[in-house]
Amino acid sequence: MRPRYEMGNVRVVGPPGWRALPPVTRATLVLTAAGYLLTLFVPAFAPIVVADPAGILGRAEVWRLLSYPLAITGIFNVLFGLLLFWSFGPELEPELGSRGYGLFLGTATAVAALLGAVAARLLLPGAASIVAGAGVSGVLTAVIVAWTLLGPHRPVHFFGLLPMTRRGFAILALVLVVFGELDMARLSPAPVPFALARLLFVLGGLPVAWFFARRWRGRGATWSPARLFRRRRFRVVRRDDDFPPTIH
Repeated sequence: MRPRYEMGNVRVVGPPGWRALPPVTRATLVLTAAGYLLTLFVPAFAPIVVADPAGILGRAEVWRLLSYPLAITGIFNVLFGLLLFWSFGPELEPELGSRGYGLFLGTATAVAALLGAVAARLLLPGAASIVAGAGVSGVLTAVIVAWTLLGPHRPVHFFGLLPMTRRGFAILALVLVVFGELDMARLSPAPVPFALARLLFVLGGLPVAWFFARRWRGRGATWSPARLFRRRRFRVVRRDDDFPPTIH
């Protein structure tokens, strides 16, 4: 539960302290900060970890599917990413379980990179590397959508100021992400293919968020990887007072 602070007649709810953070959320924050510092001070680091389509599809450098969020640049980008991970992680991880939350982050990251790499290779043949994925925008978008799907009508305050539902917050976040990528694409020599490939890099994790949230809803910490793909089985029971037979 998040700590509450009293300011006059206003109750402010904030993220938990560092010691109260669940383990996967804490690891995510450490990796994000470490990736930013390595990108800033070690010039050779980013080219090794970005989701370069030529590296993923041409040279089978599969580690890039998971490593590209570490290549994060810009102090405001990293601070904003840390704030969102700190805010949403403590709500998602206890509900999904640490194993489930970790698997979700990894799957969303890899699927987004793969879709973006394939799109860049098809739409920009010979120049796909200009759309190399980097940063935490894609995985953060998937986290926001999963958080929304687990309680779309729950109330939330936009950075403590504007009251809205989780669904409203997610729509606002998606609009900002999409238009941000479209603005970036205007500087490219091929704006439309560039925009489509970039959008798959940052939105490719949304189907993963939908799938995992749908499977996890109501399971909470009892989740296990084996149950995620297990089919439900029903048994038809006929009793003397049942007509027609009922499914149990």
